[in-house]
Amino acid sequence: MSKVEPHSVVIIGAGMSGLCMGIKLLERGIDDFVILEKSAGVGGTWYDNSYPGACCDVPSVMYSYSFEPNPFWSRKFSPHNEIRAYFEHCADKYGLRPRLRLSTAVCAAEFDEAAGLWTVHLESGESLQARALVSGLGQLNLPNIPDFPGAESYRGDSFHSARWNHQIDLSGKRVAVIGTAASALQFIPHVAQQASQLYVYQRSANYVLKRNDYAYSEEQKRRYSRYPWLQKLQRLSVYLQNELIFFPIMRARNIWRPLWKKWCESHMKAHLEDATLREQLTPDYPVGCKRVLVSDDYYQTFARDNVELVCSEIKAFSEHGIETEDGINRDVDVIIYGTGFRTSDMLSGVQFTGSGGVALREAWSDGAEAYRGVCVSGFPNFFMLYGPNTNLGSNSIIFMVERQVNYTLSCIEKLLSHELSSLAVKPSAMREYNDWMQAELAKTVWVASCDSWYKNAAGKVVNNWPKSTMFYWWHMRSPDFSDFEMRS
Repeated sequence: MSKVEPHSVVIIGAGMSGLCMGIKLLERGIDDFVILEKSAGVGGTWYDNSYPGACCDVPSVMYSYSFEPNPFWSRKFSPHNEIRAYFEHCADKYGLRPRLRLSTAVCAAEFDEAAGLWTVHLESGESLQARALVSGLGQLNLPNIPDFPGAESYRGDSFHSARWNHQIDLSGKRVAVIGTAASALQFIPHVAQQASQLYVYQRSANYVLKRNDYAYSEEQKRRYSRYPWLQKLQRLSVYLQNELIFFPIMRARNIWRPLWKKWCESHMKAHLEDATLREQLTPDYPVGCKRVLVSDDYYQTFARDNVELVCSEIKAFSEHGIETEDGINRDVDVIIYGTGFRTSDMLSGVQFTGSGGVALREAWSDGAEAYRGVCVSGFPNFFMLYGPNTNLGSNSIIFMVERQVNYTLSCIEKLLSHELSSLAVKPSAMREYNDWMQAELAKTVWVASCDSWYKNAAGKVVNNWPKSTMFYWWHMRSPDFSDFEMRS
């Protein structure tokens, strides 16, 4: 039997990060790679999240690759099916299909120091080898379902919003939604229109701004298609707005925060007359501490007769419903978890093992951290996209990922062209970088006393980037290889 040669690169995940990596590898003439995707289609989170009302909360002109504008978005904030179709289009246009392996889940990967290779194990039992391994798993791929007492005794239907069960007809049913964050904010209004009774269980309120969504006219689409520079101008305008208006509220000391709070309060008051509801839906933490949400129909939902906001803490599940700490048991036919993702457990869906047999979970026992969000000391030839401390409280994550892809490409080209067996960030460089990172994060509102998915259980901010995206662009323009150990 002939020996199978290792790939130059293996990419895990065919979401927006993995696809971008594949496109840019081909652009640089590196074509010996494979993209492994657990789902049956591309799109990552946009393949998984198909709940009613799912859409991007960043204007679509920014939530697209800079090199592949789409003049045909139907709305300012396009729905998930259009975003998923966009990534399908990119996979086709840039010739990624022959290198895509769909319905192929990765369970583990370990680095062989002697050979300078990563061995990637698939759930099917097959193994692949690669000179470089790129994770495009990101931060929003592991649904979080809290462990409520008695949950196993509940006899009705239940599912997480990222695994929406479209076989269940909610019409005329009593429905409980647990959670009121970004995803729930989008699907709650749609569920309310179907259910006979909707109970929304809220742990903490959110700041919500008016989305100001609108449909693009056919004439606008034709202009964008005929004159691409017009859409580029719009993209620049949206980028600068997010950079100059949204970003500043993330700083701990900011004179604009009271104004932001006033905007959110005005949006609520425009749609809710009930003083008690207003009080229940008003956050008790500084604006920006958690993700600021956008919606045009969320507050109106609570004015409906068939919707009840439940603020008492969940005590336990019963066979037929949910009991809260105030002693009330509400019977429901369906429970929908809008409880987000295990963001601080990023990459934990795959067991990564680096030099000396050290597992990534062990290396991250005090919280995920990386060098420039891309590399981890002790894990040679391994690169992450949308890794630790690269999430945003403003602007588009695709902007960040494109910077990371270009940085990673430079590292991979160094690895391959110099025939290195190992390229690994130095422990001292990574430590210095993360000391700087935490010092910068201490200047943001995210360290305030509120629970958010930006922090781990110990309160360490592991997800977010603390400075502007302009700074990140400059920061990631090229690798400083003096921060790396290289072995031939």
